[in-house]
Order: sequence, then C-alpha cells, then structure tokens
Amino acid sequence: MKASKILAGVSSAFSGLFLASAAYAESATSYLDGIKGGVTNTDLMSLIYSLINWAIGIAALICVVVLIFSGYKYITAAGDEGKVESATKTLTFAIIGLVVCFIAVILVRFVLQNVLKVS
Repeated sequence: MKASKILAGVSSAFSGLFLASAAYAESATSYLDGIKGGVTNTDLMSLIYSLINWAIGIAALICVVVLIFSGYKYITAAGDEGKVESATKTLTFAIIGLVVCFIAVILVRFVLQNVLKVS
C-alpha cells in the first residue's frame, strides 16, 4: 500500500513538471544557438546574467520539488503531530525559498539594467 502511494506521488510530480514545460513559448534552439558555431562573441556581463538566471531557475525548480514533497508528507502524516509539524515547517520554508527566488529575479534584473546599464 505504501509503495503505491509513493509511486502515485512521484508520477504526479513528474507529470506536473512535464506539463508545465509546455507553457513556455521559446524553443530549445534559442538556447542552443551559441553551441553550433563554437565560441560566440558574448561579453562577461551577459554571461554572468545568463548564469545567474540559470541558478535562480534551478533554485526555483528545487523549491517546487520540495513543495510537492512536503505536501505529500502532509497528506500521508495521518494525523501524527510530529509528521504534520515537520511537513508544515518544510512547506513554509519551501514557500519562503520560492518567494526569495522570485525576488532575486526582480533584483538581478533591476541591478543589471538600472545600475550596470546592461541590456
């Protein structure tokens, strides 16, 4: 019985990730254009900007996975106070991490566009 619950949670988590990727309008070729011709003429600021965006995106993805996991822990707690408290703390921290990721995107864009004048 427990294995089926774990399998259901994992499959719903992965299917949710695949369905969310269909919402993006860009194709993979827009990200891979620089790889075709070898070294591209990009400056250091745009490279740093790209790396920061990737890092924030990965952190946001981790937060969403932790949200799903803590929701699963909360549902399967079965009224046990210790498990409910642990799941609630994990859920709270995951939401705080997701908010920090969104604020980081806004802050990075503001600093790069207004302070450093990077387009």
